Amino acid sequence: MWKLWWPILLLVGASVGYQAGAKESAGGMHPLAALVVTYFVASILSILCYFLMERKKSRVKDLLEFQPAALGLAFSIVAIEIGTIFLYKAGWPVNISFIVYNSIIVCVLLLLSYFVYHEKKLSKRQALGIIVCGIGVGMIMF
Repeated sequence: MWKLWWPILLLVGASVGYQAGAKESAGGMHPLAALVVTYFVASILSILCYFLMERKKSRVKDLLEFQPAALGLAFSIVAIEIGTIFLYKAGWPVNISFIVYNSIIVCVLLLLSYFVYHEKKLSKRQALGIIVCGIGVGMIMF
């Protein structure tokens, strides 16, 4: 059971810390300077985790098996960071902004999983959920 739930607990804890850190960063130093510090520390932590974790093949071979998707992930992560900090800098409250953009993300991911990855048939209930999310976002915003 732990194997199933520890990633969820990690994501929830990290996401709460992320939102609080982004909110605090938005009011202080220049947002991009905050990201430079953030990514410097994140790089060091990533390197440490990589070298401390058990590996079944050589680390050099791991790094040489570079996937182009990693570049897309890097651009996405930086865009998320910049967007979040500037979202809070623009004055969005944590509780409203998180609901709005995550509702939109969930709807887009549901469509992406159906049309691009062909993961699951889009049920009527899921389609209704997308509509309800849209109505909910509209009610929050207007």
